[in-house]
Amino acid sequence: MHKQENKLFFIFLSINILIVFLFYAHTLNYPWKHFDEQIIYNETVFPQARSFSEISEYLKYFGLNHHFEASSPFYSSIANLRCDPANTFMTIIVYYLFQKKALLFHLLSLIFHILNVCLLFNLLNIISMKYLSNLNHILKLTFISALTLIWALHPLNTESILFTANWAALISYFFCILTMYCFLKLDLKKKVNLLFIFIIYLFPLFITEYSITIPIILFFYMFSFYRFENKELGFKDCLKKSFKDVIPLLASLGIFISYFITQETRTNLSYFSNNGSNLVLERIFWFSPQILWHFIKLIILPFNLSIDQTSMVNIANSYFHPHAIFCMALSGLLIILLFISFLNVKKKPGFFFFISLCPFLIALLPFLHLISPTYCLSSERYLYFPLFMLVFGISHILFFCLARLNDTKKVVPIIIAAFLLLITLGTRAYIRTFDWKDSVSLFTSSLNSTNNKLFKSLRIAMLGSLYSQDSRSQMYGFRLLNNAVLMLEKYIADLEQHNKSVPQILKFYGLDPDSLQLKAAYLLTSTKLGINTDIIGALGILKPYVNKKYVQSLDTQILDLYLGILFQLDKLDEAEQILNESIKKRLNPTILVIMSELQKRKYNDLNKAEMYLQKSFKYFPYDVQTLDALKKIYLISNKDNDHGYFSYLHGIRTHSLESLENAYNVFIALNNSEMANKSFKSIKLIRQQ
Repeated sequence: MHKQENKLFFIFLSINILIVFLFYAHTLNYPWKHFDEQIIYNETVFPQARSFSEISEYLKYFGLNHHFEASSPFYSSIANLRCDPANTFMTIIVYYLFQKKALLFHLLSLIFHILNVCLLFNLLNIISMKYLSNLNHILKLTFISALTLIWALHPLNTESILFTANWAALISYFFCILTMYCFLKLDLKKKVNLLFIFIIYLFPLFITEYSITIPIILFFYMFSFYRFENKELGFKDCLKKSFKDVIPLLASLGIFISYFITQETRTNLSYFSNNGSNLVLERIFWFSPQILWHFIKLIILPFNLSIDQTSMVNIANSYFHPHAIFCMALSGLLIILLFISFLNVKKKPGFFFFISLCPFLIALLPFLHLISPTYCLSSERYLYFPLFMLVFGISHILFFCLARLNDTKKVVPIIIAAFLLLITLGTRAYIRTFDWKDSVSLFTSSLNSTNNKLFKSLRIAMLGSLYSQDSRSQMYGFRLLNNAVLMLEKYIADLEQHNKSVPQILKFYGLDPDSLQLKAAYLLTSTKLGINTDIIGALGILKPYVNKKYVQSLDTQILDLYLGILFQLDKLDEAEQILNESIKKRLNPTILVIMSELQKRKYNDLNKAEMYLQKSFKYFPYDVQTLDALKKIYLISNKDNDHGYFSYLHGIRTHSLESLENAYNVFIALNNSEMANKSFKSIKLIRQQ
């Protein structure tokens, strides 16, 4: 009988794998999108190595300590600085292996999603053994399959799987879930198992910081079972046993936190806290509850989906707006109920309520702006792991209810209901996959799903830009661009009538009328520059709104455009004022490179110019602008060796024959045969390919 059960288990697991693969198979040939996926295709952050020897050159000269800024001029005014050495190494390897083939990136994401499906199926099977030992094995596996597929084919997971730039997050979540599986499956009394769990958990921590919730989830999970199943154990004893169980995970987390606080990425926490306790309180008790309610609505009714999910978050414009009060009351009620159930977890109602919701809410914490602010208010891909934990948690109470029925005839209708829910969600998810078919369908779906005029203008402008690049649809593209211009001009004018007295937290996030005018003016300026090259007119559009905003919190893209305009018009004094303010709070290669250019053009101070560029190279070694500027400044200052060195670095980073040939000639003249040979090999490799 045991062998038969194992055979059935693998048959059902195989069916789940096959269903998920076939469901997403048609998406494997989807092309690159003119969205964040261009980061991969254009090698914006990291280069694509042409050989293993080139990978070793990257690691030798650029290293792994590369920072990058996650921000959007439209989502918020928050910028998150990140540095993930493990992720950097993994990315360079994957880029080399996949060579810009979108199919391979799609396949990688789908493979890890399927692996996560396998882990969920196994976890649900482990849980079911506690409750459904008397249920027909086929019915039990059928219900487990329904729950697994509800998560696997949920519409909210479509973005995570089809957004190729999200592949590293899927790998990170795989190791998170694998850590959970090993923790619950292995004998924690054996030291070798504890060591294995400790090592496994290090992987996700150093890929994405979202993994920090695992020890907390498992601590409360183990506490719940100790308290519920061993009623003779006291409250403190259960806490001690749970804490002892998660010590390996806490050790891994301690290593990560120690690393994190020594890096510049700690500014993600310090920057916000330094802006006053009132802002922190507003963020936690007023702003975050509204984000939580949006996520809950999205899970319950996952039908209005968009890459611009941020535009759909309803944030009140006053402290005592009914919507804000409702969200705060709901959040407070959830916290109170969780606390009460935690204290009464040894009773069935308390246990099942706590075990169903606690893992989900803890997994959601990094995305609620509670720990620190993030540039994106909401995204469908943020719910990939929290939704996993919701299915995992709710399965306990579902299995318990099925066990109480103890009648096959009563169980079948519940299984049918689960499959009807699966069909409903799966149908929406399947339709959603076609939104990701290409750039036009993606932006069109986003355009059609929002009433936010700023985001409508953004997607119309992006569609216009796409169409205008094709001679067959150029006129239509320019018509769209002009429509975006008219919409933005009206939007900016309408914002003048809005009440400017809003909660301080909205101003910090850049969601107040003045900030929204600035965002719209930036989009209007860049759109008009795409139609014509009227620099003076561009300055006239953008300047009034830049002056309304604290320069320190200007988005990097807005700064780049505005400072570029000022430099073209030789308004260096104004550019200097903005740069001096920006550099106080922002560690960014764009600001450092432009500051270096200012030192050259205004003061002819090559030493200061070099200082800013070297600082940029220290934190952003893979940044193309920084490498190009260093190459040029050493040419001007007649430092031949440094000029040759950074010409070589720029050459291998961008695969530039010009830079590599220049480096080769410099090193030949300097009799540096080692570097000359390296340059020659790189030139030969590029020419062969």
